[in-house]
Amino acid sequence: MFSITKDDKKIWTEYVSNLNSHTLRVNPKNNVKNNKSLYKINLKESKSFSKLLKKGLLKLDNVVDFHGYRLNDARIILKNFIIMSYKSNYKNILVITGKGQNNSGALKKELPNWLCEKEISKYIISHMHAPQNLGGEGAVLIRVKNKNKSLT
Repeated sequence: MFSITKDDKKIWTEYVSNLNSHTLRVNPKNNVKNNKSLYKINLKESKSFSKLLKKGLLKLDNVVDFHGYRLNDARIILKNFIIMSYKSNYKNILVITGKGQNNSGALKKELPNWLCEKEISKYIISHMHAPQNLGGEGAVLIRVKNKNKSLT
């Protein structure tokens, strides 16, 4: 039989007790390749947004990677991630789902549905497939609303 140490048991108990309030924080500098070519630009229109994406002139504020997550866990983390991004006044976030086997991954298919749900959609302006250099069809770029403006 395998036993765990008291320290491990304490850490696990603390983790489980805070599971509902757990948010995933990721440093985008460690997750986005070639970050030096990305610049922070204040975006006003979605047309210019897509043009800047293609040119690589967009700075990501935060990134989350759902590789290996189950659907239910990923949905909960996505909701918390978007709310945390909204409260932190992050404007551009990247959600990496991966493509899945034969380009038909469950997370990739479900993410657009989750983003249209009322409890999540009130925090976002728009979403679109990420440009190829940020993950292409295996990632979604989300524009988050400004927290200083009222939610509608």
